[in-house]
Amino acid sequence: MLNLIYRVYRQKLEHEVIGKRVPAHIMVVISPQEFLENTDKVVEFVEWCRQAGVREVTYAVDGDLSTDDISRIARRIPGRVRVISRDSTDEFGEGNVRVNINLGVRGREEILEAVRSLARDVIEGKLEPDSVNEDEIGKRLKIRSEPDVIIRAGLRARDFLIWQGIYSEHVFFDSDWKNLRYIDFLRILREYQKRERRYGR
Repeated sequence: MLNLIYRVYRQKLEHEVIGKRVPAHIMVVISPQEFLENTDKVVEFVEWCRQAGVREVTYAVDGDLSTDDISRIARRIPGRVRVISRDSTDEFGEGNVRVNINLGVRGREEILEAVRSLARDVIEGKLEPDSVNEDEIGKRLKIRSEPDVIIRAGLRARDFLIWQGIYSEHVFFDSDWKNLRYIDFLRILREYQKRERRYGR
């Protein structure tokens, strides 16, 4: 009986949200432990996004993971995967969904590095000071696109994509990442669709 109720509710949610306005880019803030221990959920979430029409997913991993662990997981994810650390960016796979795995690159660090890059270009005469604008900063960020939705477990809030995520919609869910269900994902899409995005206006 419960399975039947679940299926009916899932179909109702799919009818409400699929085919309507969906986020182009979703960011998930996740701990290293959650990421490593729930690889199947990491892969499954990307597949949900692909089916719904989401074009980019960023996992903001709050801490350090080994290169071997990340490579193993990245090769399982269905999409074009970029593993972004402070020192390098590695790419894996192909597909119509871009998946960024941000390994502890803080937003403040990213902006500082962009400003240093701008300063070097001005000093070297490659850029006029009057040409420095938001676009020039954006070009120098490790992840350039703005997430439409940032998903956080509990009340966790971290310093990731602070430049790109200034106008993002934030969605919190109470359960652990491993307990996130497909209907929870559909509810997140429905919540996004209900909100009127003002982009700071």
